[in-house]
Amino acid sequence: MPRGKRRLGGHELVEQLNAAVAQLIKENRKLKRQVEKLSVRATSGASGVVDRGLRGIQKRVQKALTTTTARRKRRSGTAAAAATKKTTRKRRAA
Repeated sequence: MPRGKRRLGGHELVEQLNAAVAQLIKENRKLKRQVEKLSVRATSGASGVVDRGLRGIQKRVQKALTTTTARRKRRSGTAAAAATKKTTRKRRAA
């Protein structure tokens, strides 16, 4: 028999999705606490550093909320290099 991932049944799929949602909720709470801490620091000064920190956390939250389980496959290193590298020839001196 070929080895690989088997398809999940309805009950197993629901359990896996519930676990993923629970993990996202936990991560969201953690990030909200970080935002709250940085917001308190922002009122006391050093707003540039705090703004950068808040933007970074906001990006992570957005990424966590919008990502799906299907991700794009990366090209292998040689295929990616071949696609972007142009070859040029030198002209002969006449």
